[in-house]
Amino acid sequence: MNSIVKKISLFISIALFVSLTIGVAAEGDIDPDADVNVTVNAPEYVSEDTFEVTIDVTEVSNICSAQFDLTFDPDVINIDNIKTDVESGMIDDKELPVSSCRLLDDDRIRVIIFDFNLIEEGGISGSGYIAKIIFTVVGATGDTSAIDFYESDESTKKLTDAERELIDANWFGTNVTIGTAPPTPAETPTPTESPTVVAASAPTPTATPIDTPSLDLSSNPSTRTARVQGAESEVLPATPSKKDGLQDVFTTHNFIATYSLIGLLAFIYSLRLLKW
Repeated sequence: MNSIVKKISLFISIALFVSLTIGVAAEGDIDPDADVNVTVNAPEYVSEDTFEVTIDVTEVSNICSAQFDLTFDPDVINIDNIKTDVESGMIDDKELPVSSCRLLDDDRIRVIIFDFNLIEEGGISGSGYIAKIIFTVVGATGDTSAIDFYESDESTKKLTDAERELIDANWFGTNVTIGTAPPTPAETPTPTESPTVVAASAPTPTATPIDTPSLDLSSNPSTRTARVQGAESEVLPATPSKKDGLQDVFTTHNFIATYSLIGLLAFIYSLRLLKW
């Protein structure tokens, strides 16, 4: 029993250590001191043969050069011509020219942005994008590709200012799915309150008095004659005859059942006498 408890405790400790390690690693990708974000801006769903992706940058100061490696799934999306399908960026209505672009692997390109004139001008400040890339769809409907910045030991992603100093930035990728976006479920309309209708009180009808017929029994109880006012007298059935009265007595007392019970007792008594 102790061995099982020890194994369970060891498993929980390892799982906790792994989760904490992953959490620290995830937090390490974001620099809390960085005010600049570099984001892959791409549509979530693409249904055309080609689509544009911009590498957006927010509130950068005095940028004059940049470099990054971009990865993707070549079986889903690809770049037909590396020289023409990678275009210069634009920040604060000023061009940030692409000086070099090459395909490192089937799934990775390297883009370098640099211009001596920008250094002399003190760089560009503001928000915009540092490059635009045109991708071609090669996968099937439902295929998904990540478009992200390549991570390695060497510095493959960086921004520099006019003083050749690195600009701290956070880098974010995204995913692209081939096909059309699923329909958005229809919103349930908010029910409106119906106005309260107060029914007008109807006048209370006045009942017209109706003459109630009077019932007058004659002094002879045997005839039980009833007279209704405004109608001829109707005579109730007279007192039943003796014959009918006798039949009612037989029916009421149910002599047949009584005689049957007496006969059954007599039969049982006879059997007992025979046994003796």
